[in-house]
Amino acid sequence: MKLTEYLDGINRADTAEALEAAIQAPFKHAFHGPTWSRICKARIARGKAICAASQHARFIPQFDARRQLSVCGETYKVGRGGNSTGIRYAWCSAEDFAIDVLKRNGLSQRAAHLIWGEWSSYPHRTIFTIEHALAGEHADPVLDTLELSYVSSAGPINYTVAQNNADPHDKRATEQCPGCKTGTLFDWGAGFSSGFTFVNWHCNGCGNVYCEHMTPTRFAATRRPRLLESAE
Repeated sequence: MKLTEYLDGINRADTAEALEAAIQAPFKHAFHGPTWSRICKARIARGKAICAASQHARFIPQFDARRQLSVCGETYKVGRGGNSTGIRYAWCSAEDFAIDVLKRNGLSQRAAHLIWGEWSSYPHRTIFTIEHALAGEHADPVLDTLELSYVSSAGPINYTVAQNNADPHDKRATEQCPGCKTGTLFDWGAGFSSGFTFVNWHCNGCGNVYCEHMTPTRFAATRRPRLLESAE
């Protein structure tokens, strides 16, 4: 497939599904340079046109030449920043605005974060996200509740409560494993996604791995063993 054929497929697309299929067409290219730049411009322009005609257009952020960000009928003036730090701050504030508006208009926090991550580079994908969210998908997690992520093929971790208690620098929070009942779960690392803080728990009695999305209070209490050690 030639570049002109690939771009023609993108420019002819009249639905989000058709545009996604055109993007996935078998055209080999580098993800940088002038060819990639042309592809990006065509993809974004066609995606914006499809979004503007969509019944879900109100949920999709729009940014105009006056630096006005519009979402669900509300607008926000995005500052210019002045330097890289200022620009990041301006767009972080814009992100907070957009996510807050989307949540107030009935979308989950997860869906709002997905839309924000898609609208500027792959605008047509926001349509899929919105449709799934309105159908009940992309629901926010239940906080402070263990959810089984997967069962590790490597089996239980090789770590004991005695080893944990003896560690002077990295004592981990522990919980009883609800799966095997006899094993202990250890705080095996934390992360942050879609506005939620989570901890991954690994068991030393079975291969269960749990994820727990936490409120700030619960997270602070979970990380207290580490905080106490680092303060000493």
